[in-house]
Amino acid sequence: MKNIIDVSTQKEIKFTKEDLSILIHGKEHSGASLLSVTIAATLHKAGNKLCIFTAYPMAKEEFLKQILNPEDVFYLEDEDKFNEALKFQTIIVQSGNIDLFINIISKYELMKDRVIFIKNIDTINIPIFKLVESYMLIVSGDFELNLIQQYFKKITYNTKIFLSSMSEEIIPPLEKYQAFVKSRFGEKVIFVQ
Repeated sequence: MKNIIDVSTQKEIKFTKEDLSILIHGKEHSGASLLSVTIAATLHKAGNKLCIFTAYPMAKEEFLKQILNPEDVFYLEDEDKFNEALKFQTIIVQSGNIDLFINIISKYELMKDRVIFIKNIDTINIPIFKLVESYMLIVSGDFELNLIQQYFKKITYNTKIFLSSMSEEIIPPLEKYQAFVKSRFGEKVIFVQ
């Protein structure tokens, strides 16, 4: 499993449920994918229930590589298997299948105890904000690219992480794959190791 390290202290930082909801902004090739998957894997390892939606299968593969117990993960490709999937700690919705993701997150009473991790928010061209605003969230992607998903910027997040500059936020200069965090830890620069 990968670790998230504070640049100034070189000590590991563990994200927990108290850090939710989390916004992770990063342009392509900034390291936002690895960081967001590592946070999700950390939450899974701590026993939290998750529902993961990604645009591309690489994130699923990285998540499975990082966790120690992939037998607690269900890869959902068909809504008919939804009740079976609920028995698992983490549900990974078929990569890119936005219709399936919308159908299952619409079942709030059955899903409300899960952290919803949406990776690649910038690739989703259907407004989904109203469907997920009541959940604990990890939302990751390039928030400057997709105007449909601009409502996600307006949520009150306990943690905001920037691997790239964003028009409304001032961040310090970062080295490649470093991220600036505003959270209960204060303001820090972190990286994945």
